[in-house]
Amino acid sequence: MKKILNLLFVCTALLLFIACGDDIIEPEATCEEQIEALQLNEYKILGSHNSYRIKTPDHIMAFMKSQSELLPEDFDPDSWDYDHSTIINQFDNFDIRSIELDLYRDPSGGLFYNRMGNALMGLDFESHEPKLKEPGLKVLHFPDFDYETHYLTFKDALNDVKAWSESHPDHLPITILVEAKEDNPDAMLPGFGLTKTLPFSDNAVEEIEEEIDDVFAGDMDRIIRPDDVRGSYSTLRSAVTSGAWPTIKKSKGKLIFVLMGTEDINNNYVNGHSSLRNRNMFIFAEPEQEEAAFLKIDNPVDNFNDIQDYVNQGFIVRTQADSDTYEARSGDTYRREQAFASGAQIICTDYYQSDVRAGSSAEWSNYSVDFPNNQMALINGLVAPTIDDGCEIAEFR
Repeated sequence: MKKILNLLFVCTALLLFIACGDDIIEPEATCEEQIEALQLNEYKILGSHNSYRIKTPDHIMAFMKSQSELLPEDFDPDSWDYDHSTIINQFDNFDIRSIELDLYRDPSGGLFYNRMGNALMGLDFESHEPKLKEPGLKVLHFPDFDYETHYLTFKDALNDVKAWSESHPDHLPITILVEAKEDNPDAMLPGFGLTKTLPFSDNAVEEIEEEIDDVFAGDMDRIIRPDDVRGSYSTLRSAVTSGAWPTIKKSKGKLIFVLMGTEDINNNYVNGHSSLRNRNMFIFAEPEQEEAAFLKIDNPVDNFNDIQDYVNQGFIVRTQADSDTYEARSGDTYRREQAFASGAQIICTDYYQSDVRAGSSAEWSNYSVDFPNNQMALINGLVAPTIDDGCEIAEFR
């Protein structure tokens, strides 16, 4: 009797399968599953510009404005009049998922210990920061004058980001833009005894690579590297234009480094590593280069159509929603709206929160840059597949 019942069950299942044919209904993907299936170029995030920076000291700002004849013709001190919260606070409370760190070489240590802009005013020019005497890459905006920073060293910044990432294992990938800076106060204002910075000439860019290796030794899987994207494709460019970016599901809890450098610096970094093989960082390349994956197009107003074209080709584009404090003062949101509409995936700003003076000074507006409905990221309608209405990228914190 049991054998007969089993046979009846099998026959019934077979008949149902034949009757249904191609109409078998698969269970619908949940919102989380649909979002996790998005690739890294199919959503948009907010980034902060010069993320480490603390506003220029008031006495230096006043000095620069009073000595404007000494400054480069196109420099306006007002462009430095902004401030940033700590990077960890940016992650936690403003959903910033791209940061920018400016790096200066200091292989022997002590190059930035003295802030010689203060010497011009007859003030104490020693920083009294022991870490500035140690060798290694330093984080600051402009030596001698715009030196206030939440992190004195690159390694300190990396260690904090790494620790935060480890404690938030499901976070959206964080892009770390690393600018190899060569601004030279002594060359800009010769004869005043200002700091002579060191260029990233020859193989000096290896110092950045080595410090990333040092901090992430034994944990390199936390980094999405060019090799991970290129896979079996012959070039990085062909990979991204063929849709090879990894998904959110495969990328949660990871970091992406992108080098911002001059053409010479980029060439030195690429030399011997075509398509960035065995490298930790991507670069901001030109679209035709075989290393092209990330593109830097700062102005979304003048370059709106170009940005859309490159995004449609598969590249990830970084643009800026505001610049030089203009939008924060005027309240003009046109550039911000163009940045959002362009399809650029990384939208950088100095104003993830309004300037604190907005409520008390007519010089400042309540301009800020954020996504609606408390979303940390937006589905990129320009290139993303259709996602169910109501599905939002809000879960990956």
